Amino acid sequence: MRKQFFIIISLVAFIVLLCGFFFTVNYRGKKNIDKTKTVYIDKTDNGFQLYRNGSPFYIRGASGDANFKVLSSINGNTIRLYDTLNLSNVLDEAERYGLAVIADIPLPKYDRQFNLYLNETNNTLLKQKIKALVKTHKNHPALLMWNLGNELSYPFVFWKNDFIKTFNDLIDIIHQEDPNHPICTAIAGVSRKVIASINMHSPQIDLLSFNIFGNTKNFSTNIEQISTLFGSRPYYISEWGSDGPWECRYTSWYAPIEPTSVKKAEQIRTRYKIITENKDEACLGSLVFYWGNKLEYTYTWYSFYLNNYKSEIIKELESLWSNSNTEPSLIGLDYMLLDGKGAMDNIILAPNELISSEIIFSKNKKDSIRIKWEIFPDVWYQSKYETKYTMGVDHKKTVNSFQHFENNKAVFITPETEGPYRIFAYIYDENGYFATTNTPFYVLNNK
Repeated sequence: MRKQFFIIISLVAFIVLLCGFFFTVNYRGKKNIDKTKTVYIDKTDNGFQLYRNGSPFYIRGASGDANFKVLSSINGNTIRLYDTLNLSNVLDEAERYGLAVIADIPLPKYDRQFNLYLNETNNTLLKQKIKALVKTHKNHPALLMWNLGNELSYPFVFWKNDFIKTFNDLIDIIHQEDPNHPICTAIAGVSRKVIASINMHSPQIDLLSFNIFGNTKNFSTNIEQISTLFGSRPYYISEWGSDGPWECRYTSWYAPIEPTSVKKAEQIRTRYKIITENKDEACLGSLVFYWGNKLEYTYTWYSFYLNNYKSEIIKELESLWSNSNTEPSLIGLDYMLLDGKGAMDNIILAPNELISSEIIFSKNKKDSIRIKWEIFPDVWYQSKYETKYTMGVDHKKTVNSFQHFENNKAVFITPETEGPYRIFAYIYDENGYFATTNTPFYVLNNK
């Protein structure tokens, strides 16, 4: 019985993959592209080419919502927005600095157990809302394309379900209302099943985008495998950057160890070169993550901006986007130690213990710097879409236990309450840039 079930499942998967292949071949064969459109994708002898206002356009920019002027000044040309709040003003701001906008249209994620798309009344309201949104903004000169949903958990199924039917209706509505701008959807990683299912059930979507981080090193191999199965299809990388919390090392109490900003800058440089040197004929560009301030595990993990200061990672991006052969001059941070121990040492301390924290700098340390220290408790949580508990910083509960500061050192007393904590150091220079590092530690009461 089990063998028969496996054969049936394998046959269904094969049919889905085969259908996906034929749909993509059909996509590749599309002709008679309307070149009067504001934005369109054409299949050329050298692969796919994105055109904007009649000229070739390669996506180079960031996903986020912060300083558009700076993004433009370091040779970025595109910003991806994650919501539609105040979209008119944001589009105007992007146009002011010559940036193209990929506008996300947020959609509820598909969940087989709690399928919100089973409610037809909600689906109708969603369609009406999105139609009105597109109608309002479709003629704005800064608009590049629409992104219909982010990491929606598009299901791998043989028959269209309520989610897919609604998703396809939305694609058709947007195409009818705005034929001048392509539509894509963002996928978490590079999933053969998701791509096969989209190719089979939603072939009318114009392109795909991929959110990748540490997996950048495997991206070209994954895309080559996908192209072999389905043929080339236009795409861009909608999120890439340094290691995410799920990709890093953890302490024994499952606290993610965040890379220093210097390490992140190194990863950014390496991964951008991988993207540019290994891009195939279907790649339309890439967006780094996150151009703004974002709380995810910590405020420093992804944020390129803190307290009106810019991350030194922006210097790295400026160097990369200007094709400079010289590495930028960074603040000089190396790492942090607590009484001579690093984050990898699983630092467990007693309550009310006097501890010395120290920032180690490289030989290239800048002299005109200012260091700010903070301690916060870590908290365990479990989100709807995660199967195991993870940790994040409770930034609302500052631990005020510092005794004194001296140059690159700070002395503090460990909290009385048992549990996980994290000490942060923010290093600011006179030019408006910051570097960051933090170390998790655990207070254990042995009484």
